[in-house]
Amino acid sequence: MCTIFYCFAFSLTLFNAAVDLISFSNILFGIYPPLFVVLLIYSIGGTAISVFLGRGLVTLNFLQEKKEADFRYGLVRVRENAESIAFYSGEESEMQLLLQRFKSAFENLTELLIASRNLDFFTSGYRYVIQVLPAAVVAPMYFSGKIEFGVINQSVSAFNHILGDFSLIVYQFQAISAFSAVINRLGEFDDILDRSSSNSLTDTLEDISITYKDFRSSSALESNGSTPPEKYATLLEVEDLILKTPSESTLIRDLSLTIKEKDNLLVMGPSGSGKTSFLRAMAGLWKTGTGKITYYVKGGEDLEQSISADVNTPSVNIAHDAYKEHRKYLGRKSGIFFLPQRPYMVLGTLRQQLLYPTWADDVVPTSDSTNQKNVLPFLTNMPNSDNMNDKPMKPTTDELIKVLEDVRLGYLLARFSLDSTHEWSSVLSLGEQQRLAFARLLLSKPQLALLDESTSALDEANEIHLYQQIGAANITYVSIGHRSSLYAYHNRVLRISTFNTNNEQLNWCIEPTTPESSLNFTNL
Repeated sequence: MCTIFYCFAFSLTLFNAAVDLISFSNILFGIYPPLFVVLLIYSIGGTAISVFLGRGLVTLNFLQEKKEADFRYGLVRVRENAESIAFYSGEESEMQLLLQRFKSAFENLTELLIASRNLDFFTSGYRYVIQVLPAAVVAPMYFSGKIEFGVINQSVSAFNHILGDFSLIVYQFQAISAFSAVINRLGEFDDILDRSSSNSLTDTLEDISITYKDFRSSSALESNGSTPPEKYATLLEVEDLILKTPSESTLIRDLSLTIKEKDNLLVMGPSGSGKTSFLRAMAGLWKTGTGKITYYVKGGEDLEQSISADVNTPSVNIAHDAYKEHRKYLGRKSGIFFLPQRPYMVLGTLRQQLLYPTWADDVVPTSDSTNQKNVLPFLTNMPNSDNMNDKPMKPTTDELIKVLEDVRLGYLLARFSLDSTHEWSSVLSLGEQQRLAFARLLLSKPQLALLDESTSALDEANEIHLYQQIGAANITYVSIGHRSSLYAYHNRVLRISTFNTNNEQLNWCIEPTTPESSLNFTNL
């Protein structure tokens, strides 16, 4: 915002200087042409000296922005991880790191002040000389009687006007250097975005493809005319999925599987084998690799066409818009819910924590209606009619209280009301945050839930209780876990091992958790 304001202000200054220069140049040149030549030489010389004295200001301003940002980031990091630092007794180490960053910013600021001081000394002298220079040049003509005394005042006034126009760089050098530093930082940011967009374009055909098809029953495909077995709808298909790291190291090779209703899948494997990357790929957050992921959702045909158009259309803007549409569709329309290991706590009330993200638009407070006419259009929270039609009915207060009881967080209501605002990531323990995330899941009632070690901070009793709750809600889920007690709440296990480049065998296998589940799912 400040950058736009400064661009506008500087443009007006340039325009005013141009008009002023045209107006007074004829007057000064008509009074005494040599005075105009002296003005040009003086202004060009002053500009050159200013550029010489302030040549390092752009770099110093750029570094100052960077070093101050690094210091602020360090402070925020310490605040967010204060408990972990205290457990490690790392206060002295963190203090030294912060002092080092502060010292770096302070030393750069010292150099910046010295350079600014030298430039200010020159600029002040430059302004004072202007007061006597035109009079000194025109004085011989006055004493010889060629001009009157009033002409001296007229020439001094015209000289000051024109010199101010020519000396715009001298007077505005510090502001220009600070503005250039900001432009350089924005330029670097824009270059990174351009490189990211160009890489996305080049790798479009190699990315993991995520498509959506209309919700259907698999029995329509599997029935051979005899009495069909119990019907379970297909929710997810993964075909020939290859997951890679950004450095092109393979994590998973040629993974194919199908998830149907009530077909709960447990993903297990050693750390670094690609379990979380697999869930990220299904959530659309991991693009490195190849393969196809198909979701079967209600009314999914339109989005499938838009994603396909994105793949075949060489346009950065279309790709970006399609990705945003995919993310919005995945979370709000397709009935797919992702639970990370560390839940995100929004800034707001306990009610907002529970309603996030499905009904987040409904609980954001808006400003007084009497002041709405003074609010910019893009700052106004406009409801999306598509989202309102697709998301379930907003839970009542009684339902919110019940879901807290269901996840064993009812005791929070004795400490806080639903409309009390706190820093919930600090007030609630990680285990309480994970149970709150399950409350969001139970309220949203999605078709499919993707759980990334979402019970890692819970004891086994609470973990089992939460899986029983989402099972009772008929929510199909794919979860990452390590405890053998989870076998009872999953039908199959996807075991992923660390990929070995010297081994041609697949580094994954799918097996039933119990013989009974094996018999059940052969008939799906």
